Amino acid sequence: MMAEEVGFDMGILYKAISENNWPAVKEFIDHHPRALNHELVASTGETPLHVAVKFGHLSMVEELVRFVAPEYLEKVDAHGYTPLGIAASHRGIIPIAKCLVDKNSGLLDIRNGNLKLIPVTLAFRVGLIEMGRYLYSVTPLDVFIRKNDPMGPSFLRGCFVTGDLDIALDLLQKCEELIFAADYGYSTIEHIAFYLSDSLNKRQLRFWKQWVYHYIKIPSTTATNNFCVDMQQEGEMNNKAKGVNLLQWLISLPYNLSGMKEIYNLKLQHTRATEILNVACKNLTFLSEDKTHMIAKALLTAAKLGNAEFFSKVSTANPELISMVTFSQQKGHAFFNAVEYRQAEIFNLLRGFHFRNVVAAMFTEDNNNLLHMAAKLAPASQLNRIPGAALQMQREWQWFKAVENVVNPGIELRLNKEGLTPLDYFKKNHKELRDEGEKWMKDTASSCSIVGALIVTIMFAAAFTVPGGNDQTSGYPVFLKEKLFKVFLISDALSMFASTTSVLTFLGILTSRYAEEDFLYSLPTKLIIGLSALFLSIATMLIAFSATIIIMLEHNSSRLWAFLPVIMLASVPLTLFVLLQFPLLVEIISSTYGPDIFKKKVKKWP
Repeated sequence: MMAEEVGFDMGILYKAISENNWPAVKEFIDHHPRALNHELVASTGETPLHVAVKFGHLSMVEELVRFVAPEYLEKVDAHGYTPLGIAASHRGIIPIAKCLVDKNSGLLDIRNGNLKLIPVTLAFRVGLIEMGRYLYSVTPLDVFIRKNDPMGPSFLRGCFVTGDLDIALDLLQKCEELIFAADYGYSTIEHIAFYLSDSLNKRQLRFWKQWVYHYIKIPSTTATNNFCVDMQQEGEMNNKAKGVNLLQWLISLPYNLSGMKEIYNLKLQHTRATEILNVACKNLTFLSEDKTHMIAKALLTAAKLGNAEFFSKVSTANPELISMVTFSQQKGHAFFNAVEYRQAEIFNLLRGFHFRNVVAAMFTEDNNNLLHMAAKLAPASQLNRIPGAALQMQREWQWFKAVENVVNPGIELRLNKEGLTPLDYFKKNHKELRDEGEKWMKDTASSCSIVGALIVTIMFAAAFTVPGGNDQTSGYPVFLKEKLFKVFLISDALSMFASTTSVLTFLGILTSRYAEEDFLYSLPTKLIIGLSALFLSIATMLIAFSATIIIMLEHNSSRLWAFLPVIMLASVPLTLFVLLQFPLLVEIISSTYGPDIFKKKVKKWP
């Protein structure tokens, strides 16, 4: 504390402010007027107003603001923050920010902290979205568009990260020059390619969700005036809203639980991102060399991330741009990036490219052609989306074969700097994954074959120890004429035959050669047959068991109550198998015989 230097104890004032005790603060200031201009804590450099804002005391801030001149609000603490900077990055209390802005609107243009960010950008950086939206509504546009000033693109990047695309769209529509403004070396057009990749690409949804997504209508862009927060109205409405909040929550509950809200948000983000991209595409003609270089970097980024909509729209807006990242070794190869980073949507664009044969004949500085790029191991981010090393190996081989169908004849024999053909390069890069895939397949087959063998043994024995035993005179089963007995016999036979099939199939997996090409169809097909047969054998075994229990109890009326619990308990193992193994079976079937990630029909362009 600075008591010795100023002649009074600033600790008393600090305590009164932290406790929101305005009478004590006013009394102290009346006796020591100079206290307002002194630091309360030497190490932080905070003035009384800084402390009041930090603790979030609105009434205290309002009273202190009345005592000081507008310039007083521009004082910064030891970390370079004005009171508005603290309100924007620490508290997020909009009425406090409004009080400060009303006193001195110049605070909106003062840089804060080590990064020298304006308050509105600070708010979005730390995730205080509502605060950021308010500050945007009162920040003058000229703050964002000064020449050689990164505030505009820095703010847009913050909006892209937080997903507030409506605000980013509003600013870009008013200040289109920000498309090529740079934020520490990266332009806004590059930020669009990078941060909006997920929003621009339509996600794969289930059938009903896809149908709902298609029919959702997104309203036109919100007017800027709607971003403004009227604090007086909000204060008046809060009291009225308390009574209806519960009712609104109950009404919206089915909407939220059904996933409709998630689908709407996906469509909203995609629509806003597309509108942002459309604004950018309007500014892609008559470009300087610097701007052309920015677009080239953005296209290469889009190719790496699979941002197909960005790639195609930019190429359509200015067809000359695609040549920079397709035929220029200096600027890079967009389609080579797409193959290396396993971006199927960009690769599908290559297949429809009019100059596909030219691209397919090109090579990198290491003499790697397009097929060599497919022979590289996919990034971990792509491989980890696929369960199991065997299916990962399958996807890698699918990529290799797809690219092989695109390249010119003879390319598959070209050597790179390591003296390897694409196939040899593939085997070298995928040796570890192939070994992991082999181990995964064998472990799965071994575990499942043990279960299958146990079922074979049980069902074989059950066929000769039928429920109720045999008639001593005729030797036929006692319950031979019962309908449920026929259910037992059929289920027992099906279970034994299915389990035998699964065991033999898994044995075939264990004795396979495990060549790279076997992971494409041979091994997955065997696994599909084995798991399907095992699933059928477990299901029919439980049916046979349930039929046996019912046969034994149906003639004893006092034990009829046991039917339902027995059937329910019998369904537990089957349910567990479905939950644990059925998704894997579906994934294998889908990746082997389902829709191809590479479209069969592609549109010619440009």
